[in-house]
Amino acid sequence: MKEIKGIKTIGFIGAGNLGRHAIEKLANEFTIFVSDPSENQKIIDLGAIYTDLDVLVKNSEVIFLSVKPNKVQEVANQLKNILSSQLIISFVAGLKFNNLKSFLGDYKYILRAMPTLGISSGSSPIAFYTEMNTNDNNALDILEKLGSCLRIEEDKFDAFTSIFGAGPAFISHLSNTLAKIAKEHGFEEPEPWIREILDGTSHIHKSDKNNSFKKIVDMVASKGGVTEAALNKINEEGIENIWNQAINDAIIKSKALGD
Repeated sequence: MKEIKGIKTIGFIGAGNLGRHAIEKLANEFTIFVSDPSENQKIIDLGAIYTDLDVLVKNSEVIFLSVKPNKVQEVANQLKNILSSQLIISFVAGLKFNNLKSFLGDYKYILRAMPTLGISSGSSPIAFYTEMNTNDNNALDILEKLGSCLRIEEDKFDAFTSIFGAGPAFISHLSNTLAKIAKEHGFEEPEPWIREILDGTSHIHKSDKNNSFKKIVDMVASKGGVTEAALNKINEEGIENIWNQAINDAIIKSKALGD
């Protein structure tokens, strides 16, 4: 595999949501090549260079694969004949490591990863799996610029994707619900305030590792107060069971994508 330390060029095959957010974080430090049927002006403004697959592979030392699952085989058929020793980092949801390895003709230098959209600020949990010894080849040097990396067994990827990968959508769904309710009560533009709440809550967590989610709930929900009344109603309606079922359904869907 090409030496990761001192790397200067990165390729992105597919530049949808995950790809674009990764590019946002990496564009100031690396030359970025992109292969995607649709050119995004925001990505061009970041300095990324759109090109065809052959040129991208020739010029890239690390390649992120971030296409839709139904496009993987088509792309892999082109890649397997032109790869040399680039590191392939797959962000493809549901795509099992061995399947990608097989599609690429038993290619050795592959790392499967699942981040969140927080990679744009370098603040994402990132699960990864690989057969390589990452201590020997510095394969995580690039990935760690996007967030905190955690090596997991591959059979946990579906759960990680459904809980953490989808986490920004879940948190934003709740925030959007709060915004709608606020508007119903006469607050015309509540979203900036809710963003402040998210930032402030994050700061409380980071300021003290003992500030668990449960502890912060207890801080806010004083005995006999309005927060406690609202939380009691939420719990009575069985919200925890709804979330359990929803995430279990998501895990089943993730497994089906990989079959």
